[in-house]
Amino acid sequence: MKIATVLLGLASISSSAVAFSSSPTLQGTIPRHGLSASTMDDVDKTKKKNGEKEPAPKEMMSLGDRMANSGMASAAAMATAAVNAAVSMKSLEAPDVGKSYISLDKTQKELDEEGLPLVYDKDLIQQYWSKERGALNKRWGYFVGKAVPFLTKMTTLFIRDGKISDSEIPALSRKAREDLQDLGPTFIKAGQMMSVRPDVLPQPTLDELTKLQDSVVPFDTTVAVQQIEKELGGPLGQFFTSISEEPVAAASLAQVYLATLNDGNNTRVAVKVQRPSVLATVSKDLYVLRRAAEVFQGLVERFAPQQRTNYVALLNEWSIGFYTELDFNNEARNQQKLRDMLREKKIKGVTVPKVYPELCTRRLLVSEWIDGKKLSDATREEINHVTPLAQEAFLTQLFEVGCT
Repeated sequence: MKIATVLLGLASISSSAVAFSSSPTLQGTIPRHGLSASTMDDVDKTKKKNGEKEPAPKEMMSLGDRMANSGMASAAAMATAAVNAAVSMKSLEAPDVGKSYISLDKTQKELDEEGLPLVYDKDLIQQYWSKERGALNKRWGYFVGKAVPFLTKMTTLFIRDGKISDSEIPALSRKAREDLQDLGPTFIKAGQMMSVRPDVLPQPTLDELTKLQDSVVPFDTTVAVQQIEKELGGPLGQFFTSISEEPVAAASLAQVYLATLNDGNNTRVAVKVQRPSVLATVSKDLYVLRRAAEVFQGLVERFAPQQRTNYVALLNEWSIGFYTELDFNNEARNQQKLRDMLREKKIKGVTVPKVYPELCTRRLLVSEWIDGKKLSDATREEINHVTPLAQEAFLTQLFEVGCT
């Protein structure tokens, strides 16, 4: 029975690899050499007949090397397809909160209009996945169209060189950033998160991913105003006397406007509006990322066993935290909690904007407007000045306040 199972598994892997290499949507993604061995011999004979000099061996890859590299590329493509096929036969589970360090209000069981839980719930997410199977497969197909060429290239380099050389990193990083942009908000958010991880990624990759912080295309202001009025249950003028015509910032999940409150004082506030339908988009993408993590983990274990990182576990924790970020009420509570804590501990030099809870909803966050500049735009002197202040605030949260 065990032998039959193994043979059946090998057969399925072989057939999936053939399907992968012959798929019309994926052709051209597998590195190939355009000349066969016989054609190369004909070229060599023609050169000799015309009196052309042969390139020095160091300047020209030998036919044997060409064939070997072509074989490695094909092997890489087949391996990628095999791992993908193995993962596709698995029943993927949503990330389990039982192993998460993220604080969740598990008493709240409210669902949105599409049946998605407002607070992350593994079982409800999986029910949604079952209902949206067609949409998930379509989204996975689009992701594969972006990921397969990239993974094939990386795997080929691992097989050929045993590593990815420094000279290959800039081009790979640029391609990764472009693919993340094309894949949308969830993947842009993942790229933004990794852009501040010098302990994980090389500098050329960090430089490329940093571009994602300013590359998000905003959605139309008319749509944003409709979202604000829907969330607050009334016309815009009932709550604000003015609002900027364009967002002052656009991020992967939301965009921010400068507005003035209808409070008699024209108090300036930042209005953070969530992108339409972002919860459904993120929920589908969590499935894609969960499946992709399984594929990537399988490739790493096969070609780079020295790597000890559990990418599936990392993705699980990030997914739960990302889903939680979609509830702006949770963000408002945390912001106010941090503001109160810094005041209680008499931390100087750090200000947390005041929250207006009566104007905050799951998709809308209104807080005090504070002028400032990005740390990346600050001078060395300014950074030297604020660093000890930020350190004190951070260490107070970590060692004195903790999770209370």
